[in-house]
Amino acid sequence: MRLPPVTRSSVADSPDEHLPPVHNLPLGLRLAAALVMLVFVSVSLATTIYSLGAACLTSGTGLITLLGSR
Repeated sequence: MRLPPVTRSSVADSPDEHLPPVHNLPLGLRLAAALVMLVFVSVSLATTIYSLGAACLTSGTGLITLLGSR
């Protein structure tokens, strides 16, 4: 294995033989990953909205006070 030459500014030159390989994933795998992320974000958002809505609807209608204060 040959190491790339280093310039005066300590930056290694990157000739074509030292470039990292490009990984092209299949379209189906990329679409599946995007779908999984979309479902995760949607469920996270829906459960947050549901739990905040339930908390707001079940809290009393009086003055909102800090927890523990009486």
